[in-house]
Amino acid sequence: MWHLTRDRVLMITAAVMTVVAGTMTVLYVTKGDDSSRPMTTMAGTSGPPASPRGGPSAKGTAPPGTVKAAYAVRSKWKDGFNAEVTLTNLGSQPLTGWMVQLELPKGVDVTSTWGAKAESQPGRLVLRSQAYNTYLEAGGAIRMGFEAKGDAAQPTSCSVNGSPC
Repeated sequence: MWHLTRDRVLMITAAVMTVVAGTMTVLYVTKGDDSSRPMTTMAGTSGPPASPRGGPSAKGTAPPGTVKAAYAVRSKWKDGFNAEVTLTNLGSQPLTGWMVQLELPKGVDVTSTWGAKAESQPGRLVLRSQAYNTYLEAGGAIRMGFEAKGDAAQPTSCSVNGSPC
């Protein structure tokens, strides 16, 4: 009889852990925008969306004029800085797939990125969605960032999915 009780405890523990893991996954995928931090805003529009690679199934795409990119320098030091880009879907439809392109000031060299698949060339940084964050729900936001050498300055231009910010 002791084995039956132990087996029941193990089964209940496994069920509880499954529910906790599922809840944490849903919370991570649907986390919202923390707009309490000040940012310089660069309004953008959405272009043709990329096909979804993961996440919840999309029912549509965000219409033009409903996606904005915000850029903020989070820290500076003698030879470089750390910046954050926040992509926000202001529309009522989800966005599946996104790309933010920044033209950086002369002399800025990106050394690392996070939260997006990055392509860096001298003077240009392209941030693309990844399988885990390609879906951006209506009203949702995604944060990504980079570290760079050079002077911390605003990008000279910005585009979201090919449309100017």
